[in-house]
Amino acid sequence: MFLEELVRAQKETRSRLCVGLDPQTGTADDVRDAVRRVIEETAAYACAYKPNAAFFEALGARGVGILSEAIAWIHAAGRPALLDAKRGDIATTADAYARAAFDALGADAVTVVPYMGEDAVRPFLDRGGTAFVVTVPSNPSAAAIVEHGTPPLCVRVAELAAEWARECPGRVGLVVGATRPDLAKAVHDVAPDVPWLVPGLGAQGGEVDAFERAARHDVILYNVSRGVFNASSPRDAARRWSETIGEAKR
Repeated sequence: MFLEELVRAQKETRSRLCVGLDPQTGTADDVRDAVRRVIEETAAYACAYKPNAAFFEALGARGVGILSEAIAWIHAAGRPALLDAKRGDIATTADAYARAAFDALGADAVTVVPYMGEDAVRPFLDRGGTAFVVTVPSNPSAAAIVEHGTPPLCVRVAELAAEWARECPGRVGLVVGATRPDLAKAVHDVAPDVPWLVPGLGAQGGEVDAFERAARHDVILYNVSRGVFNASSPRDAARRWSETIGEAKR
């Protein structure tokens, strides 16, 4: 199960860094080589990896094959794989997405957009995998949606996710952007025991210290993508980010 593997890997690496695999340029061969290099160089500092499905799918059938290989390399390194696919459909379509993520590709967890309700999330849980529910995205324009209403829509999403987590212990997480520490406490208050994936550090402007002070949350997985993947030395970048995250004070 993803959470068990994550806790084990965090203890082994003494790190809360998740390295995002976002190969945005290059041929299929270039992408394959870059992804393998990043995994090999950063495994000592990364407790998990988050391959972004879109960049692999953009390469066609070969790219999907490389994505499958990448997940196998992640597992060979002793780390869990969180597929960033942001699926958000229902019924047989959602079930097919779940089979693709967990059965065909071998991912341990997947990001899911919940705005079609529980029906968009349940198939992933029924498949035995872990679903990270997009709650507070890191991009600015998401505020027009997730802050709507009283309480804000993101808080209602977190409440529902906490209910699903009680039914499926250890298999529900939230995505909470590091760029929105102002919303972190409200989300924590309604879902204090649900693990978080926190994107938005580095290129998007999120800061670990500010987020930690606001969130006061226990199980957090901080993702860095471009700041590691595109670095001249992914190993050094991962080490620096792991140290920065580890030094953050609550």
